[in-house]
Amino acid sequence: MSWAEYVNTSLVGTGAVSKAAICGFDGSVWGKSDNFNIGAEEAAAAARGFANKDALLGTGLKFEGQKYVILQVDDERIIGKKGTNGFFVYKTNQAVIISIYEDGVQPEACSQATGKLADYLKQNNY
Repeated sequence: MSWAEYVNTSLVGTGAVSKAAICGFDGSVWGKSDNFNIGAEEAAAAARGFANKDALLGTGLKFEGQKYVILQVDDERIIGKKGTNGFFVYKTNQAVIISIYEDGVQPEACSQATGKLADYLKQNNY
């Protein structure tokens, strides 16, 4: 399965994620949904957030040019929100999975779908 297929099947295809991407720690986009215009710098900033949690809480993260407030950061997950939309970033061994939820999508369902794929990738050394 390609990285884009993982995104489209395991994330967006569940109906619990509005748009998503799997990116390397360097910001390289391995696979993304067609409706997600994420740039390498935004992806790299999300990956760097795990290394500098305190700074991230003060600066937030941007996706598609929109700034999100950070609600929580730990070693495995970053949670952010902007109005009724939000995101979850899960860290795996070699990548970050970025999932955005928009109006009508339950945040907890988005988190569960993203966390499930993260666990699967970690079990397979990704």
